[in-house]
Amino acid sequence: MGALPAPAVTFFSSRGPSKASPGILKPDITGPGMNILAAWAPSESHTEFSDGGVGLSFFVESGTSMSTPHLNGIAALIKSLHPDWSPAAIKSSIMTTSDAVDRTGVPLKDEQYRLATFYAMGAGYVNPALAFDPA
Repeated sequence: MGALPAPAVTFFSSRGPSKASPGILKPDITGPGMNILAAWAPSESHTEFSDGGVGLSFFVESGTSMSTPHLNGIAALIKSLHPDWSPAAIKSSIMTTSDAVDRTGVPLKDEQYRLATFYAMGAGYVNPALAFDPA
């Protein structure tokens, strides 16, 4: 029904190059950010719901705000496994072990079913298992 095999680059993903520094390739990496089960403050009102959604503790969200915690968590796990690694080494391990193909082995696509460019996906989709030990 039009669904892409995960992962795929979504329409709301940031695209490069960097406007501030056009010579810098952005984004660096792609991570999970679509339909992520996220914690919500149950005391807060959420205008997405007619009843305000008060009392909800979790909700499915999408966006870079959902992807960032995944990548930060992976970086923290790498740091715990390799405490002597610098931030640059951690970033390198994440980027150089990323995947440019989906679960079926087909090159990553964007929301229009075109091949995703490095301006859309950066180095590729994060592969934590390889990033932990990039030998």
